[in-house]
Amino acid sequence: MLNDRCLSFNLDNNAFRGRIVRLDKVLNDIFSHQTYPDNVAAAVAETSALGVLISSLMKFEGIFTLQMQGNGPLSVLVADITSAGKVRATAKYDAKAIEDAQALRKTEGEIEPAPHWLGQGNLIFTIDQGKNTDLYQGVVDLQGKNLAECALRYFKNSEQIDTHLRLFLQKDGKNWKAAGILIQKMPTKGGNKDISDDKDELAELWNEDKILTDSLKQKEIFDEKLSLEDILFRLFHEHQVRVIKDAEYQFGCRCSREKLLNTLSSMKKEDIDDMVENGKITATCNFCGQVYSFDKGELIKH
Repeated sequence: MLNDRCLSFNLDNNAFRGRIVRLDKVLNDIFSHQTYPDNVAAAVAETSALGVLISSLMKFEGIFTLQMQGNGPLSVLVADITSAGKVRATAKYDAKAIEDAQALRKTEGEIEPAPHWLGQGNLIFTIDQGKNTDLYQGVVDLQGKNLAECALRYFKNSEQIDTHLRLFLQKDGKNWKAAGILIQKMPTKGGNKDISDDKDELAELWNEDKILTDSLKQKEIFDEKLSLEDILFRLFHEHQVRVIKDAEYQFGCRCSREKLLNTLSSMKKEDIDDMVENGKITATCNFCGQVYSFDKGELIKH
């Protein structure tokens, strides 16, 4: 299996850690339930790859959510990834505003970076490990020319971890692919004797690894003849690259009639009345497109 995987790896005698991901079927499953304009689909695909990369850096049992909210025509982007490797994603947008903006700028048919459409807002990371646990959340302003720069700002300002990140997109007919690669410096403290304490040596190695990461071409990352292991060896074979984990991902939605029933039943009676049409309330899951229908009496009694 070449796609829908994320490899965790170490470099230079464990001085640095990395992740590389490639998504294919996951994205096409997401888009089989939803139809987006190309600029929105590109943003959803890229957000999904970024979400997998970042979630793979964290130890959790539950749900990792990457969310971006802005005041632009693309107002919400969400991708969440479970610790079991289930991925889902969605977006909220104003298609007319996007179309008008591209017509004005004469950029019809072009894929423009997601932050351009999001405008001013926030990038939010959330880890939910269920009941009786604290919700972890990290927030940073949306600033950057692309999603990679926005995420790097979070690592610099909030985590204070030196990080280098690249994201890739490709559309083949109606199918989308997304990929990414990330490397980070590991802490030199904590008793890890394998890591050199020579700051100049580490700085040189870090710069070399960043240059090698930047040498990765889009045609390589999406080459079906190359596995992710092949790509890592091509890039880092002189830097003691070692794969330490191989995780697979697939589309999965967690919506259910019971969950939605509980949510709707908790609403005020007047709000329920406003939603009723012909004695029923109909709701559609934004992630998978599943349609649920409820009788008004069913909600009141629940």
